[in-house]
Amino acid sequence: MIEEFLFSGNVWLIIGLVLAIIELTNGTLIVFLPMGVSGLFTGLLLKLQENGTLSNLIDSWSSALIFWAVVSLALSFLLNFIVKKKQVTKDVNDY
Repeated sequence: MIEEFLFSGNVWLIIGLVLAIIELTNGTLIVFLPMGVSGLFTGLLLKLQENGTLSNLIDSWSSALIFWAVVSLALSFLLNFIVKKKQVTKDVNDY
């Protein structure tokens, strides 16, 4: 039963949307936003596969989870690199 849900494009789109909405309340930009964007990307990819637009890149629910985790991790590192604040002035408290 859960395998059918995790292989559905609609479920991944809902998961991505819920995680993006949670990010609006949290605001850290490191955890929920990359997970939400990768969930939306996974859902879009699965929907394109269901319509026959793309060939089968994701063929099972486990590969959908692995794809979601890898894209989420890559987006998290990329977002952390972009948002990382560079300290221009020296802090008085640094010894």
